[in-house]
Amino acid sequence: MRHRRKTNRLGCKTAHRKAMLGNMVTSLLRYGRIVTTVPRAKEVRRVADKMITLAKGSSLHARRQAFSVIHDRKVVIKLFDKWRQEFADRNGGYTRIVKIGQRRGDAAMMSVVELVTDSLERPKPQRKPSKTVSADALIPQAGPVSVNRPEPVKEGNDFAEKTEISEETSVVEGLSVKEELPAEEALGTEADAVDESPGDQTSVVDVESKEIEEKKGEESSETGKT
Repeated sequence: MRHRRKTNRLGCKTAHRKAMLGNMVTSLLRYGRIVTTVPRAKEVRRVADKMITLAKGSSLHARRQAFSVIHDRKVVIKLFDKWRQEFADRNGGYTRIVKIGQRRGDAAMMSVVELVTDSLERPKPQRKPSKTVSADALIPQAGPVSVNRPEPVKEGNDFAEKTEISEETSVVEGLSVKEELPAEEALGTEADAVDESPGDQTSVVDVESKEIEEKKGEESSETGKT
């Protein structure tokens, strides 16, 4: 029976338990917060409070006692320089345990062990005053909407389109000129245009036929000589 035995064995032997608690206290003093099970958290709190009490003495013997538990020189320096000043006005209760729920798998109750300092406390959210919003800002007002429509893509040859446009403009200009002229003069100009067009066509055909006949005669003469 465990009469007058206050030490919780935590399911491990003495050497294992001391090494585990030393490592957890080192992490707590280095980071300020660790997550572990509730039984281990209670043992870590007991050892951590003893280390902070030693730091308030700031003697060589206290430093050697801290080194027997904390095997990191930087953490010991931080304990005697920073945490000693943080807890100078506090006479106990240097750590707190906050339960965060059961662990998935074995359903062990988990908790957060952290040092009670202002730097680690979470700031409370402050409510901002509600701003008065006018009715004009809530109701959207209709206004001119500019829509950037893409230009249609032109297919085909641009040169052919330009020539067609120029021919249409010339026809329109010709009609406008004819409307301004009297009826007799307009008829006279149309007759002149009709008379000139076939003459020009026949003249070009005659010249081409003559050139073809001359080439044939030259070819026949060359063949006769050979």
